[in-house]
Formats: sequence, structure tokens, C-alpha cells
Amino acid sequence: MASTRTARTFSLASWLFVAAGILILLELLLSHVAPGGLDVWLLFLGYAALAVAFVVLFLRRSADLIARIAFIVAAVGWAILAIATVAGIGGLLTFGIILALIGTVVAGIMVFVRSLFWRGASVAFLVAAIVAGLLLLSELVAFLPAGVGVILDVIFGIMLVVTGVLTGRRR
Repeated sequence: MASTRTARTFSLASWLFVAAGILILLELLLSHVAPGGLDVWLLFLGYAALAVAFVVLFLRRSADLIARIAFIVAAVGWAILAIATVAGIGGLLTFGIILALIGTVVAGIMVFVRSLFWRGASVAFLVAAIVAGLLLLSELVAFLPAGVGVILDVIFGIMLVVTGVLTGRRR
């Protein structure tokens, strides 16, 4: 019998992590090169892609209750942050930052501890979650110098792309 090769399929969450990373990196580039209205929409789409990716992970990836709660908390937080980039929502922004911070970091820890992806993808997801946590915490409490925030933004975008590529690989 002849064997057939099928194309490697990426999960929807993997594609969304890659898209979010690329959109965040493009927003960072455009906000420094040609500031205007487009960079806000790129950030909106990037955060919305992250929110949908966490919803997909909530629906498909884990039977672990803590991980599922972390995924949905992160999804709600990133959705609030996405809305906040294009509309002024005032005090709700702080609530969204806290939800995204707690949900993303706990989700990163749970993915790593429970090995929801293969080991390399779990480590990449954890690193992306830690960098996201630092960025979100710096929004609440200004503790990072200005240059470090930009570097962390770049690392966050790159780690989202790496996480998306690695989570798409089969074990």
C-alpha cells in the first residue's frame, strides 16, 4: 500500500498566536515609524486574536479545571484590553489588565506544569506568559524604564509567534 502524506495542520489557537504576535510586532513598528490611526487597529486585532486564542484553548485543550478557568479569565482580560484600545472604557481598563495579567500568567504556569503541549511549546508559552505579565504589570505600576518596555514588547511579539509555531507541531 502506498502511504500518503498530509500537510501539517495547525490548530486554530496556534494560528491565532502567530497572528497576534505578527500584529503586535507590526503595531510596534508602525507606532515608531509612522504614527497614525492604523497602529491602534493593529493592536486591537492583536489583542482580539489573543482573546479568541484563549477561548479556543478553553474550549478544546484542557480538562484541568484550573487551566480552563485561567484560559477564560485571560480571554476576558484580553478582550477588555482589545476594546480599550479603540474605545475609552475608563476604570474597566484596570480590571481588564488585572484579569489578563492573572489569567495569562496562571495559564502559562498550568500549561507548563500539566504539559498541555509538547515540552518546547509549553516552555515557549510560559515565557510568553511571563513577558506578558511583566508588560501588564508595568501598565499598573510604572517600574520599567522606557527602553525596557519596548524591548519586552518585541520579545512578547516574537514569543507569541514562536509559541504559535511550536504549539502547531505534533508531539
